[in-house]
Amino acid sequence: MNFGRCSTQQICLLSWRENWTQDQVQVFNQTIVDEYVTSADQSDLLDGLENFHISGDSNTMFSCQLRLFRSWYKAWSPQDKQTFLRTLAAMDPPFLQFLQDRNIDLQL
Repeated sequence: MNFGRCSTQQICLLSWRENWTQDQVQVFNQTIVDEYVTSADQSDLLDGLENFHISGDSNTMFSCQLRLFRSWYKAWSPQDKQTFLRTLAAMDPPFLQFLQDRNIDLQL
């Protein structure tokens, strides 16, 4: 991971993730997968996620963090995206299993 904006964003995401509930982590995990595998029409994905509510309140801190993640993720290079997924998988074995269950190979 190059030091700079992307690495700072990734550090923030990892920090936020540590404070999320299990349900929020699962939503984030699915969001990562959706972003990773979706290369066609990003607007459909964003529309779907914008309308997904964890607690019924779309203005929660978590919702803001998800929006930031999606925005940042789009700006990252493919290498930065892969590095983030590998870091997350190394930190959280259930996340690695989550990816493997969805046929996402990080070539660890």
